[in-house]
Amino acid sequence: MRFLALLVVALLCLGSGRVAASTDFNYPAVFNFGDSNSDTGGRVAAGFESILPPYGSTFFGSPSGRFCDGRLIVDFLMEAMNMPLLNAYLDSVGEPSFRTGVNFAQAGCSITPANPTSVSPFSFGLQIKQFFAFKDKVTKLLSKGDMYRQYIPQADYFSQGLYMFDIGQNDIAGEFYSKTEDQVTASIPTILLEFETGFKKLYEQGARKFWIHNTGPLGCLPQNVAFFGKDPSQLDGLHCVAKHNRVAKLFNLQLHALCTKLRGEFHGASITYVDIYTIKYSLIANYSRYGFENPIQACCGYGGPPLNYDSRVPCGQTKSLNGNPVTAKGCSDSTEYVNWDGIHYTEAANFHIASQILTGRYSDPPFADKMPFIIKPRF
Repeated sequence: MRFLALLVVALLCLGSGRVAASTDFNYPAVFNFGDSNSDTGGRVAAGFESILPPYGSTFFGSPSGRFCDGRLIVDFLMEAMNMPLLNAYLDSVGEPSFRTGVNFAQAGCSITPANPTSVSPFSFGLQIKQFFAFKDKVTKLLSKGDMYRQYIPQADYFSQGLYMFDIGQNDIAGEFYSKTEDQVTASIPTILLEFETGFKKLYEQGARKFWIHNTGPLGCLPQNVAFFGKDPSQLDGLHCVAKHNRVAKLFNLQLHALCTKLRGEFHGASITYVDIYTIKYSLIANYSRYGFENPIQACCGYGGPPLNYDSRVPCGQTKSLNGNPVTAKGCSDSTEYVNWDGIHYTEAANFHIASQILTGRYSDPPFADKMPFIIKPRF
Protein backbone atom coordinates (compact mmCIF):
# COMPACT_ATOMS: atom_id res chain seq x y z
CA MET A 1 0.00 0.00 0.00
CA ARG A 2 2.88 2.34 0.81
CA PHE A 3 4.40 1.81 -2.64
CA LEU A 4 1.00 2.23 -4.31
CA ALA A 5 0.71 5.59 -2.60
CA LEU A 6 4.19 6.47 -3.81
CA LEU A 7 3.18 5.65 -7.37
CA VAL A 8 0.04 7.76 -7.18
CA VAL A 9 1.96 10.75 -5.82
CA ALA A 10 4.61 10.40 -8.51
CA LEU A 11 2.02 10.17 -11.26
CA LEU A 12 0.24 13.24 -9.96
CA CYS A 13 3.55 15.08 -10.14
CA LEU A 14 3.55 14.41 -13.87
CA GLY A 15 0.18 16.06 -14.44
CA SER A 16 -3.44 15.03 -14.42
CA GLY A 17 -3.72 14.24 -18.11
CA ARG A 18 -1.74 12.96 -21.06
CA VAL A 19 0.00 15.66 -23.06
CA ALA A 20 0.04 15.43 -26.85
CA ALA A 21 3.21 13.76 -28.02
CA SER A 22 5.95 15.95 -29.43
CA THR A 23 8.07 14.79 -32.35
CA ASP A 24 11.06 15.81 -30.22
CA PHE A 25 10.46 12.64 -28.22
CA ASN A 26 9.57 10.29 -31.06
CA TYR A 27 12.63 8.07 -31.20
CA PRO A 28 12.77 4.86 -33.25
CA ALA A 29 15.68 3.58 -31.16
CA VAL A 30 17.75 4.34 -28.06
CA PHE A 31 21.49 3.75 -27.71
CA ASN A 32 22.68 3.85 -24.10
CA PHE A 33 26.20 4.27 -22.69
CA GLY A 34 26.97 4.10 -19.00
CA ASP A 35 27.94 2.23 -15.85
CA SER A 36 25.96 0.13 -13.35
CA ASN A 37 23.31 2.83 -13.02
CA SER A 38 22.05 1.81 -16.46
CA ASP A 39 23.62 -1.63 -17.03
CA THR A 40 20.81 -4.01 -18.05
CA GLY A 41 23.01 -7.10 -18.13
CA GLY A 42 26.27 -6.22 -19.86
CA ARG A 43 28.64 -7.10 -17.05
CA VAL A 44 26.96 -10.43 -16.40
CA ALA A 45 26.88 -11.25 -20.13
CA ALA A 46 30.60 -10.48 -20.32
CA GLY A 47 31.19 -13.18 -17.72
CA PHE A 48 32.82 -10.95 -15.12
CA GLU A 49 30.46 -12.05 -12.36
CA SER A 50 27.07 -13.54 -11.67
CA ILE A 51 24.27 -11.83 -9.79
CA LEU A 52 22.41 -13.82 -7.17
CA PRO A 53 18.99 -13.39 -5.56
CA PRO A 54 17.53 -11.23 -4.13
CA TYR A 55 18.62 -9.12 -7.12
CA GLY A 56 15.66 -8.82 -9.48
CA SER A 57 13.19 -10.05 -6.87
CA THR A 58 10.84 -7.04 -6.95
CA PHE A 59 10.01 -7.00 -10.65
CA PHE A 60 11.72 -9.66 -12.77
CA GLY A 61 11.34 -12.47 -10.23
CA SER A 62 15.00 -13.41 -10.53
CA PRO A 63 18.33 -11.69 -11.28
CA SER A 64 18.10 -9.85 -14.61
CA GLY A 65 21.68 -8.63 -14.92
CA ARG A 66 20.74 -5.38 -13.22
CA PHE A 67 22.33 -4.29 -9.94
CA CYS A 68 18.94 -3.63 -8.41
CA ASP A 69 15.92 -5.44 -6.97
CA GLY A 70 14.00 -4.46 -10.11
CA ARG A 71 14.06 -1.83 -12.81
CA LEU A 72 16.56 0.95 -13.35
CA ILE A 73 15.96 4.57 -14.32
CA VAL A 74 16.66 3.71 -17.96
CA ASP A 75 13.99 0.98 -17.81
CA PHE A 76 11.36 3.42 -16.60
CA LEU A 77 12.37 5.95 -19.26
CA MET A 78 12.01 3.30 -21.96
CA GLU A 79 8.59 2.30 -20.63
CA ALA A 80 7.51 5.93 -20.54
CA MET A 81 8.31 6.16 -24.25
CA ASN A 82 6.36 2.94 -24.91
CA MET A 83 9.54 1.18 -25.99
CA PRO A 84 10.90 -2.27 -25.07
CA LEU A 85 13.53 -2.46 -22.34
CA LEU A 86 17.05 -2.29 -23.72
CA ASN A 87 19.03 -5.49 -24.14
CA ALA A 88 22.74 -5.52 -23.33
CA TYR A 89 25.05 -5.45 -26.34
CA LEU A 90 26.94 -8.56 -25.21
CA ASP A 91 23.84 -10.57 -24.32
CA SER A 92 23.39 -13.22 -27.02
CA VAL A 93 21.19 -15.64 -25.04
CA GLY A 94 17.43 -15.82 -25.57
CA GLU A 95 17.42 -14.22 -29.03
CA PRO A 96 17.53 -10.60 -27.81
CA SER A 97 16.14 -7.99 -30.17
CA PHE A 98 18.11 -4.82 -30.86
CA ARG A 99 15.60 -3.34 -33.29
CA THR A 100 14.69 -0.41 -31.02
CA GLY A 101 18.11 0.08 -29.51
CA VAL A 102 20.95 -1.46 -27.59
CA ASN A 103 22.65 -0.92 -24.26
CA PHE A 104 26.45 -0.68 -24.07
CA ALA A 105 26.54 0.21 -20.34
CA GLN A 106 28.79 -1.89 -18.14
CA ALA A 107 28.88 -1.93 -14.34
CA GLY A 108 32.16 -0.67 -12.95
CA CYS A 109 33.20 1.22 -16.08
CA SER A 110 34.60 4.74 -16.24
CA ILE A 111 34.79 7.54 -18.77
CA THR A 112 38.59 7.48 -18.75
CA PRO A 113 40.40 4.49 -20.29
CA ALA A 114 40.63 1.39 -18.12
CA ASN A 115 43.89 0.25 -16.57
CA PRO A 116 44.97 -3.15 -15.16
CA THR A 117 43.32 -2.40 -11.81
CA SER A 118 40.01 -1.11 -13.22
CA VAL A 119 36.81 -2.86 -12.18
CA SER A 120 35.75 -3.08 -15.84
CA PRO A 121 37.72 -2.81 -19.09
CA PHE A 122 34.64 -1.45 -20.89
CA SER A 123 35.41 2.23 -20.54
CA PHE A 124 33.41 4.90 -22.35
CA GLY A 125 35.82 4.86 -25.29
CA LEU A 126 35.48 1.10 -25.65
CA GLN A 127 31.69 1.36 -25.49
CA ILE A 128 31.89 3.86 -28.37
CA LYS A 129 33.98 1.35 -30.34
CA GLN A 130 31.41 -1.35 -29.61
CA PHE A 131 28.72 0.96 -30.97
CA PHE A 132 30.63 1.44 -34.22
CA ALA A 133 31.15 -2.33 -34.50
CA PHE A 134 27.43 -2.82 -33.91
CA LYS A 135 26.50 -0.20 -36.50
CA ASP A 136 28.86 -1.70 -39.08
CA LYS A 137 27.45 -5.18 -38.49
CA VAL A 138 23.88 -3.91 -38.77
CA THR A 139 24.69 -2.15 -42.04
CA LYS A 140 26.07 -5.38 -43.50
CA LEU A 141 23.09 -7.44 -42.33
CA LEU A 142 20.61 -4.95 -43.78
CA SER A 143 22.29 -5.30 -47.16
CA LYS A 144 21.49 -9.02 -47.16
CA GLY A 145 17.74 -8.55 -47.25
CA ASP A 146 14.93 -8.93 -44.75
CA MET A 147 16.14 -11.96 -42.82
CA TYR A 148 17.39 -9.99 -39.78
CA ARG A 149 15.27 -6.83 -39.99
CA GLN A 150 13.03 -7.75 -37.07
CA TYR A 151 16.06 -7.96 -34.76
CA ILE A 152 18.17 -4.96 -35.80
CA PRO A 153 17.64 -1.20 -36.29
CA GLN A 154 16.88 0.28 -39.68
CA ALA A 155 19.69 2.31 -41.23
CA ASP A 156 18.07 5.68 -40.47
CA TYR A 157 17.54 4.77 -36.81
CA PHE A 158 21.15 5.72 -36.12
CA SER A 159 20.58 9.33 -37.14
CA GLN A 160 17.08 9.57 -35.69
CA GLY A 161 17.68 7.68 -32.45
CA LEU A 162 18.33 8.99 -28.95
CA TYR A 163 21.83 8.64 -27.48
CA MET A 164 21.72 8.40 -23.67
CA PHE A 165 24.61 8.74 -21.22
CA ASP A 166 24.79 7.99 -17.49
CA ILE A 167 28.48 7.71 -16.66
CA GLY A 168 31.20 9.34 -14.55
CA GLN A 169 30.38 8.04 -11.08
CA ASN A 170 33.26 5.55 -11.06
CA ASP A 171 35.78 8.10 -12.31
CA ILE A 172 35.14 10.28 -9.28
CA ALA A 173 34.40 7.75 -6.56
CA GLY A 174 37.30 5.51 -7.54
CA GLU A 175 39.81 8.36 -7.43
CA PHE A 176 39.15 9.04 -3.74
CA TYR A 177 40.76 5.76 -2.70
CA SER A 178 44.19 7.03 -3.76
CA LYS A 179 43.91 10.81 -4.13
CA THR A 180 43.05 13.89 -2.10
CA GLU A 181 39.94 15.96 -2.76
CA ASP A 182 42.01 18.58 -4.59
CA GLN A 183 43.61 15.92 -6.77
CA VAL A 184 40.25 14.40 -7.67
CA THR A 185 38.92 17.86 -8.50
CA ALA A 186 41.94 18.52 -10.71
CA SER A 187 41.20 15.36 -12.71
CA ILE A 188 37.72 16.50 -13.80
CA PRO A 189 38.84 18.34 -16.99
CA THR A 190 40.69 15.21 -18.16
CA ILE A 191 37.61 13.06 -17.53
CA LEU A 192 35.36 15.44 -19.44
CA LEU A 193 37.81 15.76 -22.31
CA GLU A 194 37.51 12.00 -22.78
CA PHE A 195 33.72 12.31 -22.72
CA GLU A 196 33.84 15.13 -25.27
CA THR A 197 36.02 13.01 -27.56
CA GLY A 198 33.50 10.17 -27.51
CA PHE A 199 30.61 12.58 -28.04
CA LYS A 200 32.30 14.06 -31.11
CA LYS A 201 32.86 10.61 -32.62
CA LEU A 202 29.16 9.82 -32.30
CA TYR A 203 28.20 13.17 -33.82
CA GLU A 204 30.56 12.62 -36.75
CA GLN A 205 28.78 9.30 -37.38
CA GLY A 206 25.39 11.01 -37.60
CA ALA A 207 24.12 11.08 -34.01
CA ARG A 208 22.13 14.24 -33.32
CA LYS A 209 19.93 13.69 -30.27
CA PHE A 210 21.68 13.37 -26.92
CA TRP A 211 20.42 12.86 -23.36
CA ILE A 212 23.10 13.33 -20.68
CA HIS A 213 22.66 12.55 -16.97
CA ASN A 214 24.99 14.21 -14.50
CA THR A 215 26.30 12.23 -11.54
CA GLY A 216 24.48 11.80 -8.22
CA PRO A 217 25.45 12.59 -4.60
CA LEU A 218 28.22 9.99 -4.29
CA GLY A 219 28.81 10.88 -0.66
CA CYS A 220 25.39 9.49 0.25
CA LEU A 221 26.14 5.93 -0.90
CA PRO A 222 26.58 3.58 2.09
CA GLN A 223 29.75 2.20 0.49
CA ASN A 224 31.40 5.63 0.65
CA VAL A 225 29.99 6.50 4.06
CA ALA A 226 31.33 3.23 5.47
CA PHE A 227 34.84 3.79 4.14
CA PHE A 228 35.27 7.56 4.24
CA GLY A 229 32.79 8.60 6.93
CA LYS A 230 34.27 7.02 10.04
CA ASP A 231 35.15 10.52 11.22
CA PRO A 232 31.81 12.31 11.86
CA SER A 233 33.41 15.64 10.95
CA GLN A 234 33.63 14.40 7.35
CA LEU A 235 29.85 14.06 7.11
CA ASP A 236 27.28 16.69 6.15
CA GLY A 237 23.86 17.25 7.69
CA LEU A 238 22.41 14.23 5.90
CA HIS A 239 25.26 11.99 7.12
CA CYS A 240 26.77 11.92 3.63
CA VAL A 241 30.50 12.26 2.95
CA ALA A 242 30.86 15.96 2.23
CA LYS A 243 33.97 15.84 0.02
CA HIS A 244 32.45 13.31 -2.36
CA ASN A 245 29.40 15.48 -2.84
CA ARG A 246 31.48 18.62 -3.30
CA VAL A 247 33.48 17.03 -6.10
CA ALA A 248 30.34 15.54 -7.66
CA LYS A 249 28.81 19.01 -7.83
CA LEU A 250 31.98 20.45 -9.38
CA PHE A 251 31.97 17.66 -11.95
CA ASN A 252 28.34 18.45 -12.75
CA LEU A 253 29.01 22.16 -13.14
CA GLN A 254 31.75 21.45 -15.66
CA LEU A 255 29.66 18.82 -17.45
CA HIS A 256 26.83 21.34 -17.73
CA ALA A 257 29.23 23.92 -19.17
CA LEU A 258 30.50 21.33 -21.64
CA CYS A 259 26.94 20.63 -22.82
CA THR A 260 26.43 24.34 -23.42
CA LYS A 261 29.69 24.50 -25.36
CA LEU A 262 28.78 21.47 -27.49
CA ARG A 263 25.41 22.99 -28.42
CA GLY A 264 27.24 25.96 -29.86
CA GLU A 265 29.80 23.89 -31.75
CA PHE A 266 27.69 21.14 -33.29
CA HIS A 267 25.05 22.25 -35.75
CA GLY A 268 21.77 20.38 -35.48
CA ALA A 269 22.64 18.64 -32.21
CA SER A 270 19.89 18.44 -29.58
CA ILE A 271 21.57 18.07 -26.18
CA THR A 272 19.52 17.64 -23.01
CA TYR A 273 21.39 17.84 -19.70
CA VAL A 274 19.56 16.18 -16.78
CA ASP A 275 20.28 17.14 -13.17
CA ILE A 276 20.19 13.73 -11.49
CA TYR A 277 22.15 15.06 -8.51
CA THR A 278 19.41 17.43 -7.38
CA ILE A 279 16.70 14.79 -7.75
CA LYS A 280 18.62 12.19 -5.76
CA TYR A 281 19.80 14.56 -3.04
CA SER A 282 16.28 15.90 -2.60
CA LEU A 283 14.99 12.34 -2.30
CA ILE A 284 17.49 11.55 0.46
CA ALA A 285 16.87 14.85 2.26
CA ASN A 286 13.06 14.52 2.08
CA TYR A 287 12.71 10.74 2.04
CA SER A 288 9.70 10.53 4.33
CA ARG A 289 7.77 12.99 2.16
CA TYR A 290 8.10 10.53 -0.71
CA GLY A 291 7.05 7.46 1.27
CA PHE A 292 10.47 6.07 2.23
CA GLU A 293 11.70 5.18 5.71
CA ASN A 294 15.44 4.64 5.20
CA PRO A 295 17.37 7.21 3.12
CA ILE A 296 20.90 5.77 3.34
CA GLN A 297 20.75 2.34 4.98
CA ALA A 298 21.05 -0.47 2.43
CA CYS A 299 18.09 -2.81 1.95
CA CYS A 300 20.29 -5.76 0.98
CA GLY A 301 23.42 -5.98 3.09
CA TYR A 302 25.06 -7.09 6.29
CA GLY A 303 25.79 -5.34 9.55
CA GLY A 304 22.51 -3.76 10.52
CA PRO A 305 21.82 -0.05 11.12
CA PRO A 306 22.86 2.60 10.44
CA LEU A 307 24.28 1.48 7.06
CA ASN A 308 23.68 -2.28 6.86
CA TYR A 309 26.71 -2.41 4.58
CA ASP A 310 29.90 -4.45 4.83
CA SER A 311 32.14 -4.54 1.77
CA ARG A 312 33.26 -8.05 2.73
CA VAL A 313 29.75 -9.45 2.32
CA PRO A 314 28.08 -8.31 -0.93
CA CYS A 315 24.31 -8.47 -1.32
CA GLY A 316 23.03 -12.01 -1.77
CA GLN A 317 26.32 -13.66 -0.87
CA THR A 318 27.48 -15.72 2.11
CA LYS A 319 30.99 -15.15 3.45
CA SER A 320 33.00 -16.29 6.44
CA LEU A 321 33.76 -13.60 9.02
CA ASN A 322 35.84 -14.61 12.01
CA GLY A 323 35.15 -18.21 11.17
CA ASN A 324 31.38 -17.79 11.06
CA PRO A 325 29.25 -17.84 7.88
CA VAL A 326 27.18 -14.69 7.40
CA THR A 327 24.81 -13.75 4.59
CA ALA A 328 23.85 -10.35 3.20
CA LYS A 329 20.08 -10.67 2.91
CA GLY A 330 17.45 -8.42 1.43
CA CYS A 331 15.05 -6.44 3.59
CA SER A 332 11.40 -7.42 3.87
CA ASP A 333 10.11 -4.37 1.96
CA SER A 334 12.44 -2.65 -0.50
CA THR A 335 9.93 0.16 -1.09
CA GLU A 336 10.91 1.55 2.32
CA TYR A 337 14.52 2.00 1.20
CA VAL A 338 16.25 4.44 -1.12
CA ASN A 339 19.41 2.36 -1.36
CA TRP A 340 19.45 -1.27 -2.46
CA ASP A 341 22.91 -2.78 -1.90
CA GLY A 342 25.13 0.02 -0.62
CA ILE A 343 25.99 1.30 -4.09
CA HIS A 344 22.81 1.24 -6.17
CA TYR A 345 19.25 2.46 -5.69
CA THR A 346 16.11 0.39 -5.20
CA GLU A 347 13.46 0.06 -7.90
CA ALA A 348 11.17 2.27 -5.80
CA ALA A 349 13.81 5.00 -5.71
CA ASN A 350 14.53 4.60 -9.42
CA PHE A 351 10.83 5.02 -10.16
CA HIS A 352 10.73 8.22 -8.13
CA ILE A 353 13.82 9.56 -9.90
CA ALA A 354 12.44 8.72 -13.34
CA SER A 355 9.14 10.39 -12.51
CA GLN A 356 10.98 13.56 -11.54
CA ILE A 357 13.12 13.47 -14.69
CA LEU A 358 9.97 13.28 -16.79
CA THR A 359 8.51 16.43 -15.31
CA GLY A 360 11.13 18.26 -17.37
CA ARG A 361 11.96 20.59 -14.48
CA TYR A 362 15.42 19.17 -13.95
CA SER A 363 16.60 19.41 -17.54
CA ASP A 364 18.43 22.01 -19.57
CA PRO A 365 16.70 22.91 -21.72
CA PRO A 366 13.49 22.16 -19.79
CA PHE A 367 10.80 20.32 -21.72
CA ALA A 368 7.77 20.39 -19.41
CA ASP A 369 5.71 22.34 -21.94
CA LYS A 370 5.98 19.55 -24.51
CA MET A 371 6.38 16.53 -22.24
CA PRO A 372 4.44 13.59 -23.70
CA PHE A 373 5.34 11.08 -21.02
CA ILE A 374 3.41 9.52 -18.22
CA ILE A 375 4.81 6.48 -16.48
CA LYS A 376 2.61 3.42 -16.69
CA PRO A 377 4.27 1.05 -14.23
CA ARG A 378 3.59 -2.65 -14.58
CA PHE A 379 3.64 -4.06 -11.06
